[in-house]
Amino acid sequence: MEEENHLNPLAKKYQKSEEFVAKQDGGGSSKTLVYILLAVVLLSIAFLIFGLVVLRIKAPTLRLSNVVVKGLRHNSSSLNTTMIAYFRLHNMNFGRFDFHDGKATLSYGNATVGAAAISGGRVGGRKRRGIDATVEVISGSSENYMNISRDIESNLVRLVSLAELRGEIRVMNIVNRRRTAVMNCSMDLNLTTQEIQGLSCR
Repeated sequence: MEEENHLNPLAKKYQKSEEFVAKQDGGGSSKTLVYILLAVVLLSIAFLIFGLVVLRIKAPTLRLSNVVVKGLRHNSSSLNTTMIAYFRLHNMNFGRFDFHDGKATLSYGNATVGAAAISGGRVGGRKRRGIDATVEVISGSSENYMNISRDIESNLVRLVSLAELRGEIRVMNIVNRRRTAVMNCSMDLNLTTQEIQGLSCR
């Protein structure tokens, strides 16, 4: 009997130790599960942000930033000049924009009075690039220029410039999307100062 009482405390102590270890193991498993779930949630948020921000592809913007007029000649019914057009291409995407050869046109009313080739190239992600092109402007005396005499007399000739650059947005060599940068700008050619004024793009 005494031997049983002597052994019993040892058995109880061993049993309590086993229960403590079991509780510790259970607590560790719960913490591990919480960490795994937290990691999954954080990864899901990261992928969501990546999809909404990085993989959201927009068309780059193309704007006419400046025009230099050279060698302006005009009479009462026609005008000739050389214009050096400076464009600004802005790629707001995270991937680069590879664009093909394009063309910019200059119009008076419904008539095209000049055109310029734009060589293909590349602009990096979240970058801007300047492009310049030379346009030879020649107006005629057809019905498309029926108001040009009045405009020349007023020394202000209204012109419109249009351009398109087609290409692909490439994000991390994973996503390729075709996009087109479009430009539509209007301006007034001042025959007195031989300068462009009122340049506006949309």
